[in-house]
Amino acid sequence: MRLTERYRLVERLDDGGTMEVWRAWDELLGRPVAVKLLAPAHTDLHRTFQKGVNRAAGLSHAALETVYDSDQTRDKSGRLVSYVVTEFLDGEPLVERLRLGPLTASETTGICAQIAAALEAAHTAGVPHGDLRPGKIMLLRGAAGEVKVVDTGIGGIVRSARTPPGRGRTAVPAQAAAGEMRAADVRALGAVISACLPAGTSGEPASLAARCARATAEYGPSATQIADLLARDDEPPNEVFTTVRSQAPSHDHRTRALRPPARPPARPRRRGARLAAVALVIAIPVTAAAAILVSAPRTPVTVVPPPPPTRADRTAAPAPERGARAAESGVTDALGRLRPIVSRGYTSGEIRSDVAIDLNNVITNLENDLTADRDIDVDQRIDLLQAKIVTRLRERGLSPDLADELNRVLATIQT
Repeated sequence: MRLTERYRLVERLDDGGTMEVWRAWDELLGRPVAVKLLAPAHTDLHRTFQKGVNRAAGLSHAALETVYDSDQTRDKSGRLVSYVVTEFLDGEPLVERLRLGPLTASETTGICAQIAAALEAAHTAGVPHGDLRPGKIMLLRGAAGEVKVVDTGIGGIVRSARTPPGRGRTAVPAQAAAGEMRAADVRALGAVISACLPAGTSGEPASLAARCARATAEYGPSATQIADLLARDDEPPNEVFTTVRSQAPSHDHRTRALRPPARPPARPRRRGARLAAVALVIAIPVTAAAAILVSAPRTPVTVVPPPPPTRADRTAAPAPERGARAAESGVTDALGRLRPIVSRGYTSGEIRSDVAIDLNNVITNLENDLTADRDIDVDQRIDLLQAKIVTRLRERGLSPDLADELNRVLATIQT
């Protein structure tokens, strides 16, 4: 059987239903492909299906299935059939792997970090998945830990066709709010994380799954935030972490860790965030850093403050700069009062570990810049810290009382 005299259908890979998936051969370019045909019975979905395919074709990410072609044809009875041609993925669905048993926390983090990164790329382009679940996630063979998310952009369209009449079958993704569709994808990611872990598991992956399950269009978390957290967990920043994750060599003799794909160059901020995280962990005593980042029993987040200027330094300062140095000293004192608040909040559970690290990172960097007498805009840096507190509060990363306490200290700073 051929489509448009180009795609030879070789083997049907599923049981039919809403979409038939075939392993096929592209006779024009001489390569294996996958052909997915929308069942002729769903003629009301052809236009929506085509729009979803067109949007998915514009996506480009290492963990997203690549769309090659799309068109319409007619079956033997003359009924219109829409189809999409994608890359052929040699692997097994995650749902099949989970039938053998749950994954480890490390494997779960590595797989779901790639899924979150794929969702981030799709959401940035305005394309929700719509039907994310273990059956839509492929674990590739011959590529250690690599993952592909399939049917992005058309998953919700196909799912709507499976909805029984009278239960909102017409509520296709195009009619839903974009923000709610993105939040639904994040909640689905949380369900995938939970499905990968053994029943009753506690710790960071399980906690993150619960956070995803509470995702809303207004308050998040977004796929970007979840991708950041999973990437941070998947790649410990320094020697504080003593457990080395195993790496499986591939056939091309390169060693690949189970980690998310490289970030696109258009998003440089994540690299900066990781470098900042390294600087922070260096400043934290080893025992406290390990307690925070590997979710051991809570201990206060403690950061060694930078040494204050010596008396000789203050005496040697030119007279015209004394007012400025006095103001900087007041800023340093206020920053020093913020750290115990963050530490206490972490110990009491009023602030998440990643938020504690983020805020302490900003505090420490500003203190270091003041100590080194660098030419910086202190007001701008304080504004940045206040903005982070507001953002983290909105993300429910710290309690309102703790945010108020931090803001009261910042309000005393006069530059």
